[in-house]
Amino acid sequence: MKSKSISKLLAYVYMPVIFSVLGYGILRIALAPVVDMAEAVGSMVIASEIPDFNPDLVAAFDPEAAQRLAEENQRRAAEAAKAEEEFDPNVISVDDVDFPANGTYFARLTCERIGLDAPLYWGDTNKILKNGAGQFMGSFLPGFGRPILISAHNTTYFKPLQYTEVGDIITCQTNYGIYEYEVTEVTVEHVRDFAGNRNEMLSAEEETLILYTCYPFYAIAGTKNERLIVYGTRISGPDVK
Repeated sequence: MKSKSISKLLAYVYMPVIFSVLGYGILRIALAPVVDMAEAVGSMVIASEIPDFNPDLVAAFDPEAAQRLAEENQRRAAEAAKAEEEFDPNVISVDDVDFPANGTYFARLTCERIGLDAPLYWGDTNKILKNGAGQFMGSFLPGFGRPILISAHNTTYFKPLQYTEVGDIITCQTNYGIYEYEVTEVTVEHVRDFAGNRNEMLSAEEETLILYTCYPFYAIAGTKNERLIVYGTRISGPDVK
């Protein structure tokens, strides 16, 4: 009888503890996605920089590479002058250009007046656009005298484009040269019209920087069927021959 009483007492003590532990474990597993998301959002809020969601993307951009190449061109120009040979320091050989592979961080876009500062990747997949601006691979690299088509999300890297004005200077720094583009037009188009005009834009025989992002910027819900488009004409930077 005494043994049964002790067993019953132990059951009253241990069973609630066991069920509590089991319940906590089940609840922790069920809520794990929510907890992880909350922690991620919290870290984004307090972080001083936009986090790197895809660290496996390739980085080939070297901020000092263009300066080194410019100095090398100046040296070549001085040697050519001594030898009385022709040399144009504003022209670089295509051999000096490392053509990026898909997903490569190869340049940087900046505009001091509006606070634009975005890493530029070759390609425009969703994965790339989480990390920076992406260049459409059917367009051309800076310096080749043809259109350059670049996009990014309007909530992150291209959010500053809402403040763009005609006359602003946008800089694209690559490993082989620093290029400046003066904004000539800022417009809003329906996504269907923009997509329909893309082939015509890319067939132009002049170097135009084309930046675009979803519009409007502060729409909370619904599909954004318009695009803000910024056009810029190249005003400086070496030609690639």
